[in-house]
Amino acid sequence: MTSAQNHQLRLSGNNIMWLLFLLLCSCSAPKKALSAEGTQIVKSNRVSPQVQDTIIQPTTAGQLVKVDTIQWENISDTKKSIETSLEVPRLNQKEFYHVKLLIPLNSDETSDPAASRFVHFYAGASIAFEELDDEGIKLHVDVVDTQEGDFKTSEKIGSIFSDNPDLIIGPFERDDLKLMTEECKNRKIPLVSPWHTSSKLTYENPYYIQMKPNLRLHFLKLVEYAMQHYNAGEVVIVGKNNKDTNAWIKYFQEEASKVTGNNNYFSSYFVNTDSLKNGPTAYFNMFKSHTVKAVLFPHYSFDDESFIYSCIRRLSAEKASRNISVIGMPLLYDSDKVDFDFYHALQMKIVISDFVDEDHGKIRAFRRSYLERYGEIPNADAVKGYDLMLYLGRNIWKYGIDFPQNLIYEATTYLQSTFNVQTATSDESKITDDAFGFDYYENKFLDIIEFKGGKWQRTY
Repeated sequence: MTSAQNHQLRLSGNNIMWLLFLLLCSCSAPKKALSAEGTQIVKSNRVSPQVQDTIIQPTTAGQLVKVDTIQWENISDTKKSIETSLEVPRLNQKEFYHVKLLIPLNSDETSDPAASRFVHFYAGASIAFEELDDEGIKLHVDVVDTQEGDFKTSEKIGSIFSDNPDLIIGPFERDDLKLMTEECKNRKIPLVSPWHTSSKLTYENPYYIQMKPNLRLHFLKLVEYAMQHYNAGEVVIVGKNNKDTNAWIKYFQEEASKVTGNNNYFSSYFVNTDSLKNGPTAYFNMFKSHTVKAVLFPHYSFDDESFIYSCIRRLSAEKASRNISVIGMPLLYDSDKVDFDFYHALQMKIVISDFVDEDHGKIRAFRRSYLERYGEIPNADAVKGYDLMLYLGRNIWKYGIDFPQNLIYEATTYLQSTFNVQTATSDESKITDDAFGFDYYENKFLDIIEFKGGKWQRTY
Protein backbone atom coordinates (compact mmCIF):
# COMPACT_ATOMS: atom_id res chain seq x y z
CA MET A 1 0.00 0.00 0.00
CA THR A 2 1.66 3.17 -1.18
CA SER A 3 -0.55 6.21 -1.10
CA ALA A 4 -0.26 9.98 -0.98
CA GLN A 5 -2.23 12.78 0.63
CA ASN A 6 -2.95 15.30 -2.09
CA HIS A 7 -2.89 19.08 -2.25
CA GLN A 8 -4.50 21.30 -4.84
CA LEU A 9 -2.37 21.78 -7.93
CA ARG A 10 -2.88 24.07 -10.90
CA LEU A 11 -1.49 22.52 -14.02
CA SER A 12 -0.98 23.36 -17.66
CA GLY A 13 -1.49 21.08 -20.66
CA ASN A 14 1.84 19.27 -20.37
CA ASN A 15 1.86 15.50 -19.91
CA ILE A 16 4.20 15.70 -16.95
CA MET A 17 1.20 16.94 -14.99
CA TRP A 18 0.09 13.36 -14.81
CA LEU A 19 2.90 12.55 -12.44
CA LEU A 20 0.88 14.52 -9.89
CA PHE A 21 -2.15 12.41 -10.66
CA LEU A 22 -0.18 9.17 -10.53
CA LEU A 23 1.35 9.94 -7.16
CA LEU A 24 -1.61 11.59 -5.54
CA CYS A 25 -3.67 8.58 -6.45
CA SER A 26 -2.35 5.23 -5.25
CA CYS A 27 0.21 3.34 -7.24
CA SER A 28 -2.49 0.71 -7.60
CA ALA A 29 -4.84 3.19 -9.25
CA PRO A 30 -5.77 2.80 -12.91
CA LYS A 31 -3.22 4.36 -15.30
CA LYS A 32 -5.67 5.10 -18.11
CA ALA A 33 -4.71 8.35 -19.80
CA LEU A 34 -7.13 11.23 -19.47
CA SER A 35 -7.36 14.45 -21.42
CA ALA A 36 -5.40 17.19 -19.68
CA GLU A 37 -7.72 19.92 -20.86
CA GLY A 38 -9.91 21.18 -18.04
CA THR A 39 -8.58 18.67 -15.55
CA GLN A 40 -8.62 19.66 -11.89
CA ILE A 41 -7.06 17.96 -8.92
CA VAL A 42 -9.28 18.39 -5.91
CA LYS A 43 -8.24 18.07 -2.30
CA SER A 44 -9.52 14.99 -0.52
CA ASN A 45 -10.39 14.93 3.13
CA ARG A 46 -8.12 12.90 5.34
CA VAL A 47 -9.74 9.60 6.36
CA SER A 48 -8.44 7.69 9.36
CA PRO A 49 -7.56 4.93 10.00
CA GLN A 50 -8.17 3.81 6.42
CA VAL A 51 -6.64 5.71 3.48
CA GLN A 52 -8.83 7.12 0.74
CA ASP A 53 -7.47 8.80 -2.39
CA THR A 54 -9.05 10.90 -5.09
CA ILE A 55 -9.74 9.98 -8.68
CA ILE A 56 -9.37 12.85 -11.11
CA GLN A 57 -11.84 13.03 -13.97
CA PRO A 58 -11.85 15.40 -16.97
CA THR A 59 -14.15 18.38 -16.75
CA THR A 60 -15.60 20.98 -19.01
CA ALA A 61 -14.11 24.44 -18.76
CA GLY A 62 -14.91 26.24 -15.55
CA GLN A 63 -16.61 23.27 -13.86
CA LEU A 64 -15.52 21.29 -10.85
CA VAL A 65 -15.70 17.54 -10.85
CA LYS A 66 -17.30 15.00 -8.62
CA VAL A 67 -14.58 13.30 -6.63
CA ASP A 68 -15.03 9.60 -5.94
CA THR A 69 -12.89 7.57 -3.58
CA ILE A 70 -11.29 4.17 -3.60
CA GLN A 71 -10.59 2.28 -0.40
CA TRP A 72 -7.50 0.16 -0.90
CA GLU A 73 -7.44 -3.45 0.21
CA ASN A 74 -4.53 -4.80 2.21
CA ILE A 75 -2.59 -6.81 -0.35
CA SER A 76 0.51 -7.38 1.75
CA ASP A 77 -0.09 -11.13 1.96
CA THR A 78 0.11 -11.45 -1.80
CA LYS A 79 3.40 -9.57 -2.14
CA LYS A 80 6.89 -10.83 -1.41
CA SER A 81 9.16 -8.78 0.77
CA ILE A 82 12.41 -7.67 -0.78
CA GLU A 83 15.07 -10.35 -0.47
CA THR A 84 18.17 -9.46 1.51
CA SER A 85 21.56 -11.09 1.76
CA LEU A 86 21.54 -11.05 5.56
CA GLU A 87 19.08 -12.27 8.14
CA VAL A 88 18.15 -9.08 9.96
CA PRO A 89 16.36 -9.13 13.32
CA ARG A 90 12.96 -7.59 12.76
CA LEU A 91 13.01 -5.14 15.66
CA ASN A 92 10.79 -2.09 15.92
CA GLN A 93 9.04 -3.08 12.70
CA LYS A 94 5.55 -2.17 11.57
CA GLU A 95 2.94 -3.41 9.14
CA PHE A 96 3.49 -0.24 7.13
CA TYR A 97 5.55 2.94 7.50
CA HIS A 98 4.29 6.48 7.38
CA VAL A 99 6.55 8.70 5.27
CA LYS A 100 6.18 12.45 4.86
CA LEU A 101 7.74 14.24 1.87
CA LEU A 102 8.05 18.01 2.32
CA ILE A 103 8.77 19.43 -1.11
CA PRO A 104 8.23 22.84 -2.81
CA LEU A 105 6.08 21.86 -5.77
CA ASN A 106 4.88 25.45 -6.11
CA SER A 107 1.39 24.16 -6.71
CA ASP A 108 -0.34 27.54 -6.41
CA GLU A 109 1.60 28.90 -9.38
CA THR A 110 0.62 28.56 -13.04
CA SER A 111 4.14 28.03 -14.38
CA ASP A 112 4.96 24.94 -16.43
CA PRO A 113 5.49 22.03 -14.01
CA ALA A 114 7.98 20.47 -16.44
CA ALA A 115 10.42 23.29 -15.67
CA SER A 116 10.57 22.46 -11.96
CA ARG A 117 13.41 20.30 -10.65
CA PHE A 118 11.17 19.34 -7.73
CA VAL A 119 8.38 18.12 -10.00
CA HIS A 120 10.93 15.89 -11.74
CA PHE A 121 12.16 14.66 -8.36
CA TYR A 122 8.53 13.95 -7.45
CA ALA A 123 8.01 12.12 -10.74
CA GLY A 124 10.99 9.84 -10.21
CA ALA A 125 9.89 9.21 -6.63
CA SER A 126 6.42 8.15 -7.79
CA ILE A 127 7.93 5.47 -10.03
CA ALA A 128 9.99 4.21 -7.10
CA PHE A 129 6.91 4.06 -4.87
CA GLU A 130 5.21 1.81 -7.41
CA GLU A 131 8.20 -0.52 -7.50
CA LEU A 132 8.34 -0.65 -3.71
CA ASP A 133 4.66 -1.54 -3.67
CA ASP A 134 5.33 -4.37 -6.12
CA GLU A 135 8.07 -5.65 -3.79
CA GLY A 136 5.62 -5.84 -0.90
CA ILE A 137 7.09 -2.80 0.87
CA LYS A 138 4.15 -1.00 2.43
CA LEU A 139 4.42 2.76 2.76
CA HIS A 140 1.86 5.46 3.40
CA VAL A 141 3.32 8.59 1.83
CA ASP A 142 2.01 12.06 2.62
CA VAL A 143 3.20 14.77 0.24
CA VAL A 144 3.25 18.27 1.70
CA ASP A 145 3.71 21.10 -0.79
CA THR A 146 5.73 23.64 1.18
CA GLN A 147 5.01 26.36 -1.37
CA GLU A 148 1.25 25.93 -1.38
CA GLY A 149 -0.47 29.22 -0.66
CA ASP A 150 0.66 30.73 2.62
CA PHE A 151 2.18 27.51 3.96
CA LYS A 152 4.79 28.20 6.65
CA THR A 153 6.67 25.29 8.13
CA SER A 154 7.14 27.06 11.47
CA GLU A 155 3.36 27.40 11.79
CA LYS A 156 2.61 23.84 10.61
CA ILE A 157 4.84 21.88 12.99
CA GLY A 158 1.88 20.54 14.90
CA SER A 159 0.08 19.23 11.82
CA ILE A 160 3.26 17.80 10.30
CA PHE A 161 3.84 15.62 13.37
CA SER A 162 0.20 15.08 14.35
CA ASP A 163 -0.01 11.62 12.78
CA ASN A 164 3.37 10.40 14.06
CA PRO A 165 5.36 9.90 10.84
CA ASP A 166 8.13 7.30 10.83
CA LEU A 167 10.31 9.21 8.35
CA ILE A 168 10.41 12.78 7.04
CA ILE A 169 12.12 13.74 3.76
CA GLY A 170 12.90 17.43 3.23
CA PRO A 171 12.15 20.30 3.45
CA PHE A 172 14.17 22.33 0.94
CA GLU A 173 14.39 25.80 2.50
CA ARG A 174 17.45 26.00 4.76
CA ASP A 175 15.68 27.72 7.68
CA ASP A 176 12.86 25.17 7.50
CA LEU A 177 15.38 22.34 7.40
CA LYS A 178 17.13 23.68 10.50
CA LEU A 179 13.81 23.86 12.34
CA MET A 180 12.71 20.38 11.26
CA THR A 181 16.09 18.85 12.09
CA GLU A 182 15.82 19.92 15.72
CA GLU A 183 12.16 18.93 15.96
CA CYS A 184 12.91 15.46 14.59
CA LYS A 185 15.84 15.09 16.97
CA ASN A 186 13.59 15.90 19.93
CA ARG A 187 10.85 13.57 18.68
CA LYS A 188 13.33 10.81 17.64
CA ILE A 189 12.09 10.71 14.04
CA PRO A 190 14.57 10.20 11.18
CA LEU A 191 14.85 13.16 8.81
CA VAL A 192 16.52 12.87 5.40
CA SER A 193 17.80 15.95 3.57
CA PRO A 194 18.10 15.23 -0.19
CA TRP A 195 19.07 18.73 -1.32
CA HIS A 196 21.23 20.62 1.16
CA THR A 197 24.70 20.10 2.48
CA SER A 198 26.04 21.58 5.68
CA SER A 199 28.57 20.62 8.29
CA LYS A 200 27.15 23.04 10.86
CA LEU A 201 23.44 22.25 10.84
CA THR A 202 23.10 19.96 13.84
CA TYR A 203 25.03 18.33 16.68
CA GLU A 204 24.84 14.88 18.29
CA ASN A 205 21.80 14.06 16.18
CA PRO A 206 21.51 10.37 15.18
CA TYR A 207 18.20 11.09 13.44
CA TYR A 208 19.57 13.40 10.73
CA ILE A 209 20.73 11.92 7.40
CA GLN A 210 22.32 14.25 4.85
CA MET A 211 22.40 12.81 1.33
CA LYS A 212 24.74 15.38 -0.23
CA PRO A 213 28.40 15.36 0.88
CA ASN A 214 29.60 18.52 2.59
CA LEU A 215 32.06 21.07 1.24
CA ARG A 216 35.06 19.56 3.01
CA LEU A 217 34.44 16.20 1.35
CA HIS A 218 34.30 17.87 -2.08
CA PHE A 219 37.61 19.58 -1.38
CA LEU A 220 39.16 16.37 -0.07
CA LYS A 221 38.11 14.51 -3.23
CA LEU A 222 39.81 17.19 -5.33
CA VAL A 223 42.97 16.90 -3.21
CA GLU A 224 43.01 13.13 -3.71
CA TYR A 225 42.51 13.50 -7.45
CA ALA A 226 45.25 16.13 -7.77
CA MET A 227 47.76 14.02 -5.84
CA GLN A 228 46.96 10.97 -7.98
CA HIS A 229 47.40 12.79 -11.31
CA TYR A 230 49.82 15.69 -10.78
CA ASN A 231 53.13 16.38 -9.11
CA ALA A 232 53.79 19.08 -6.53
CA GLY A 233 53.59 22.56 -8.06
CA GLU A 234 51.68 21.47 -11.17
CA VAL A 235 48.23 22.44 -9.81
CA VAL A 236 47.45 26.11 -9.14
CA ILE A 237 44.55 27.13 -6.89
CA VAL A 238 43.01 30.28 -8.40
CA GLY A 239 40.71 32.80 -6.76
CA LYS A 240 40.31 36.28 -5.38
CA ASN A 241 42.71 37.53 -2.74
CA ASN A 242 40.23 37.37 0.13
CA LYS A 243 39.53 35.50 3.34
CA ASP A 244 37.59 32.65 1.72
CA THR A 245 40.19 31.85 -0.93
CA ASN A 246 43.02 31.93 1.61
CA ALA A 247 41.10 29.57 3.90
CA TRP A 248 40.49 27.18 1.01
CA ILE A 249 44.16 27.22 0.02
CA LYS A 250 45.14 26.48 3.61
CA TYR A 251 42.79 23.48 3.75
CA PHE A 252 44.07 22.05 0.45
CA GLN A 253 47.68 22.43 1.56
CA GLU A 254 47.04 20.82 4.94
CA GLU A 255 45.28 17.81 3.45
CA ALA A 256 47.99 17.27 0.85
CA SER A 257 50.68 17.63 3.52
CA LYS A 258 49.12 14.81 5.57
CA VAL A 259 49.88 12.42 2.71
CA THR A 260 52.99 13.87 1.05
CA GLY A 261 54.68 15.81 3.83
CA ASN A 262 54.90 18.75 1.43
CA ASN A 263 53.37 21.91 2.89
CA ASN A 264 53.32 23.59 -0.54
CA TYR A 265 51.99 20.83 -2.77
CA PHE A 266 49.67 23.31 -4.49
CA SER A 267 50.62 26.66 -5.95
CA SER A 268 48.25 29.58 -5.64
CA TYR A 269 47.37 32.56 -7.81
CA PHE A 270 45.12 35.54 -7.10
CA VAL A 271 43.27 37.00 -10.07
CA ASN A 272 42.80 40.75 -10.25
CA THR A 273 39.17 41.28 -11.24
CA ASP A 274 40.05 44.34 -13.31
CA SER A 275 42.43 42.26 -15.40
CA LEU A 276 39.53 40.01 -16.39
CA LYS A 277 37.98 42.98 -18.19
CA ASN A 278 40.93 44.90 -19.56
CA GLY A 279 42.83 42.56 -21.81
CA PRO A 280 44.83 39.33 -22.02
CA THR A 281 46.92 39.75 -18.87
CA ALA A 282 44.89 38.03 -16.15
CA TYR A 283 47.16 34.97 -16.06
CA PHE A 284 50.39 36.55 -17.32
CA ASN A 285 52.31 36.01 -14.08
CA MET A 286 50.91 32.52 -13.53
CA PHE A 287 52.14 31.35 -16.92
CA LYS A 288 55.65 32.49 -16.15
CA SER A 289 55.91 29.12 -14.42
CA HIS A 290 56.30 26.34 -16.99
CA THR A 291 55.28 23.66 -14.50
CA VAL A 292 51.57 24.59 -14.45
CA LYS A 293 49.39 21.79 -15.83
CA ALA A 294 46.07 22.34 -14.07
CA VAL A 295 44.07 25.21 -12.57
CA LEU A 296 41.81 24.45 -9.60
CA PHE A 297 38.78 26.62 -8.84
CA PRO A 298 37.42 25.85 -5.34
CA HIS A 299 34.39 28.14 -5.73
CA TYR A 300 31.03 26.45 -5.11
CA SER A 301 28.48 29.25 -4.65
CA PHE A 302 26.39 30.70 -7.46
CA ASP A 303 27.31 34.08 -6.02
CA ASP A 304 30.68 33.47 -7.69
CA GLU A 305 29.23 32.34 -11.03
CA SER A 306 30.05 35.54 -12.93
CA PHE A 307 33.57 35.65 -11.51
CA ILE A 308 34.21 32.01 -12.42
CA TYR A 309 32.84 32.52 -15.93
CA SER A 310 35.17 35.49 -16.45
CA CYS A 311 38.12 33.47 -15.14
CA ILE A 312 37.32 30.54 -17.41
CA ARG A 313 36.83 32.77 -20.45
CA ARG A 314 40.15 34.56 -19.92
CA LEU A 315 41.99 31.32 -19.17
CA SER A 316 40.73 29.73 -22.37
CA ALA A 317 41.97 32.73 -24.36
CA GLU A 318 45.31 33.19 -22.62
CA LYS A 319 46.51 29.61 -22.38
CA ALA A 320 47.25 29.62 -26.14
CA SER A 321 48.71 26.23 -27.05
CA ARG A 322 49.44 25.18 -23.48
CA ASN A 323 47.89 21.90 -22.34
CA ILE A 324 45.93 23.15 -19.33
CA SER A 325 43.14 21.39 -17.44
CA VAL A 326 40.56 22.94 -15.14
CA ILE A 327 39.56 21.15 -11.94
CA GLY A 328 36.65 22.37 -9.90
CA MET A 329 33.37 22.18 -8.07
CA PRO A 330 29.80 21.40 -9.27
CA LEU A 331 29.31 25.09 -10.07
CA LEU A 332 31.28 24.52 -13.29
CA TYR A 333 28.85 21.75 -14.28
CA ASP A 334 25.65 23.49 -13.21
CA SER A 335 26.38 26.97 -14.55
CA ASP A 336 24.51 28.01 -17.69
CA LYS A 337 27.37 30.36 -18.58
CA VAL A 338 30.10 27.71 -18.78
CA ASP A 339 29.35 25.72 -21.92
CA PHE A 340 30.66 23.04 -24.29
CA ASP A 341 33.47 25.14 -25.77
CA PHE A 342 35.03 25.63 -22.34
CA TYR A 343 34.49 21.99 -21.33
CA HIS A 344 36.45 20.86 -24.35
CA ALA A 345 39.17 23.52 -24.50
CA LEU A 346 40.01 23.23 -20.80
CA GLN A 347 39.64 19.44 -20.38
CA MET A 348 37.44 19.98 -17.34
CA LYS A 349 37.36 17.64 -14.35
CA ILE A 350 34.59 18.26 -11.81
CA VAL A 351 33.76 16.74 -8.43
CA ILE A 352 30.05 15.92 -8.22
CA SER A 353 27.61 13.84 -6.20
CA ASP A 354 24.64 13.55 -8.58
CA PHE A 355 26.13 12.71 -11.97
CA VAL A 356 23.83 10.94 -14.43
CA ASP A 357 25.53 9.11 -17.30
CA GLU A 358 22.92 9.38 -20.04
CA ASP A 359 24.67 6.69 -22.12
CA HIS A 360 24.38 4.09 -19.37
CA GLY A 361 22.03 1.27 -20.39
CA LYS A 362 19.84 1.51 -17.28
CA ILE A 363 19.56 5.26 -17.65
CA ARG A 364 18.47 4.92 -21.29
CA ALA A 365 15.77 2.45 -20.24
CA PHE A 366 14.62 4.77 -17.44
CA ARG A 367 14.50 7.72 -19.83
CA ARG A 368 12.33 5.77 -22.28
CA SER A 369 9.95 4.67 -19.55
CA TYR A 370 9.76 8.16 -18.08
CA LEU A 371 9.13 9.72 -21.50
CA GLU A 372 6.32 7.27 -22.23
CA ARG A 373 4.74 7.93 -18.85
CA TYR A 374 5.05 11.72 -18.58
CA GLY A 375 5.81 12.99 -22.07
CA GLU A 376 9.01 14.62 -20.80
CA ILE A 377 12.69 13.72 -20.76
CA PRO A 378 13.82 13.16 -17.16
CA ASN A 379 16.51 15.34 -15.67
CA ALA A 380 19.01 14.38 -12.96
CA ASP A 381 16.47 15.21 -10.24
CA ALA A 382 14.09 12.56 -11.56
CA VAL A 383 16.82 9.93 -11.28
CA LYS A 384 17.70 11.21 -7.83
CA GLY A 385 14.11 11.00 -6.62
CA TYR A 386 13.80 7.48 -8.00
CA ASP A 387 17.03 6.19 -6.48
CA LEU A 388 16.59 7.86 -3.11
CA MET A 389 13.07 6.55 -2.54
CA LEU A 390 14.07 3.00 -3.43
CA TYR A 391 17.03 3.25 -1.06
CA LEU A 392 15.03 4.66 1.85
CA GLY A 393 11.98 2.47 1.30
CA ARG A 394 13.96 -0.75 1.18
CA ASN A 395 16.04 0.12 4.21
CA ILE A 396 13.18 1.20 6.47
CA TRP A 397 11.38 -1.99 5.51
CA LYS A 398 14.48 -4.11 6.16
CA TYR A 399 15.55 -2.55 9.46
CA GLY A 400 12.45 -0.85 10.83
CA ILE A 401 12.32 2.56 12.48
CA ASP A 402 15.94 2.21 13.65
CA PHE A 403 17.16 2.01 10.05
CA PRO A 404 19.52 5.06 10.17
CA GLN A 405 22.10 3.28 12.33
CA ASN A 406 22.18 0.40 9.85
CA LEU A 407 22.76 2.48 6.72
CA ILE A 408 26.52 2.36 7.32
CA TYR A 409 26.35 -1.31 6.28
CA GLU A 410 24.32 -0.62 3.13
CA ALA A 411 26.75 1.02 0.67
CA THR A 412 25.20 0.38 -2.71
CA THR A 413 24.56 1.81 -6.18
CA TYR A 414 21.07 2.15 -7.57
CA LEU A 415 20.10 3.36 -11.04
CA GLN A 416 22.79 6.01 -10.93
CA SER A 417 23.23 7.18 -7.34
CA THR A 418 25.76 5.60 -5.03
CA PHE A 419 24.93 5.71 -1.32
CA ASN A 420 27.77 5.40 1.15
CA VAL A 421 26.24 6.76 4.33
CA GLN A 422 28.65 7.04 7.25
CA THR A 423 28.82 8.91 10.54
CA ALA A 424 30.01 12.52 10.36
CA THR A 425 31.02 15.31 12.70
CA SER A 426 30.12 18.99 12.45
CA ASP A 427 32.71 21.70 11.86
CA GLU A 428 32.19 22.95 15.39
CA SER A 429 31.51 19.56 16.92
CA LYS A 430 30.97 19.37 20.65
CA ILE A 431 32.31 15.82 20.61
CA THR A 432 35.92 16.04 21.72
CA ASP A 433 37.03 12.87 23.48
CA ASP A 434 34.57 10.22 22.28
CA ALA A 435 36.14 8.11 19.56
CA PHE A 436 32.74 6.63 18.69
CA GLY A 437 30.75 9.84 18.89
CA PHE A 438 29.27 11.58 15.85
CA ASP A 439 26.88 14.39 15.00
CA TYR A 440 24.84 13.06 12.07
CA TYR A 441 24.85 10.63 9.14
CA GLU A 442 26.08 11.69 5.71
CA ASN A 443 26.36 10.17 2.26
CA LYS A 444 30.07 10.54 1.52
CA PHE A 445 30.22 9.28 -2.07
CA LEU A 446 31.57 11.62 -4.74
CA ASP A 447 32.60 11.23 -8.39
CA ILE A 448 35.16 13.05 -10.48
CA ILE A 449 33.79 13.45 -13.99
CA GLU A 450 35.80 14.49 -17.05
CA PHE A 451 34.71 15.99 -20.34
CA LYS A 452 36.21 13.58 -22.84
CA GLY A 453 35.20 12.43 -26.29
CA GLY A 454 32.49 15.07 -26.46
CA LYS A 455 30.69 13.98 -23.28
CA TRP A 456 30.98 13.78 -19.52
CA GLN A 457 32.38 10.53 -18.16
CA ARG A 458 33.31 9.21 -14.73
CA THR A 459 37.06 9.29 -14.39
CA TYR A 460 37.86 8.86 -10.66
